[in-house]
Amino acid sequence: MTNYERFVKTIKFELPDRILTYDFVDNRELLETYGGKGDVIERNARMAKNIGLDVMRYIYDPVNHWMGSKIENWIRFFGVNPDKWEVSQKGGTAWISKRPFADVKGLEKNMPNMPQKREIEKWYKPTIKKIKEIYDEYDLVFIGAIEGPCTDAYTYADMELFCRAIYEAPELVDHLMQCACRFSEIIAEIFAENPSAPLMFMGEDVAGKSGLIFSPSFLRKKLLPLWKRIAKPIKDKGFKFLFHSDGKLADLLPIVINELEADGINPIERNGCNDIFEIREKYPHTLLFGNVCCEITLPYGTEKDTEKETLELIRKIGPQGGICIGSSSEIHDLVPARNALKMYETVHKYGLYPIKV
Repeated sequence: MTNYERFVKTIKFELPDRILTYDFVDNRELLETYGGKGDVIERNARMAKNIGLDVMRYIYDPVNHWMGSKIENWIRFFGVNPDKWEVSQKGGTAWISKRPFADVKGLEKNMPNMPQKREIEKWYKPTIKKIKEIYDEYDLVFIGAIEGPCTDAYTYADMELFCRAIYEAPELVDHLMQCACRFSEIIAEIFAENPSAPLMFMGEDVAGKSGLIFSPSFLRKKLLPLWKRIAKPIKDKGFKFLFHSDGKLADLLPIVINELEADGINPIERNGCNDIFEIREKYPHTLLFGNVCCEITLPYGTEKDTEKETLELIRKIGPQGGICIGSSSEIHDLVPARNALKMYETVHKYGLYPIKV
């Protein structure tokens, strides 16, 4: 059975021969040790194959952080003036350190234009086709990924200014989110016709450690209609839609699962944020992607700690299906290679059906 066949069965809540591993990897040690040299897509695929990772959604480039690529997309597809944007990168992360505006009036003078499908298709269609071809050669599954309209909008404006604009200039916030929504909607449309896998991921970080960042009424009124637009081409194709938000999800899940009708959630952070076992009990037909702790266990625990946490997921949720096991968010640079390898190895060794842990 190929990993693609396993993946199709998993997202249909059918039991394959074993549980799959899934992750977001931005770990330099893993890429350099197991990815070899050459094209960055090929290096990521080779790394995944060598470490036991079956399903991915990200091409890690240690030189060019994704934040820089985001600004390039704004310039290329949104008609944003390239002057006075600056990205700083340090310690495996990056942030926008300079914008051409600092207040609501400045934001108003630097609004993006609505993106056009023809231009985006020229870039994205050959890219996703190339990724699929390479990943197929390595028996890997690559799922498409898009940014949520709120996350893209507050990243563009800066969170503090974005929140101020919600009250002082709501029309600017609406325009930012409409532009971001249209971009992701176009990507979803193109992906639906050129799929690398029958599932698409949307990252929309609207929660933190203590719960929702924005009120439920804001999510329902402003964001839910946009989320539905983005999900529609994926759902119309019969594919699955995976919703991502960091943080505590208790107040978000009723909106995402019951109203948006997302098919799965990721990353399911631990440490007081979420209990994956309670989530499975409350939403038994929701796909789960995660959830070995990447805040404590993976970066600071032993291989035994990693194995124990992974085995708990296999034992308690594995028999029901509908899970791909990986980190609770990402394999970042603080995670030693040995722990990441132990997690994937444990899934491959003990995640065989019927589960006998």
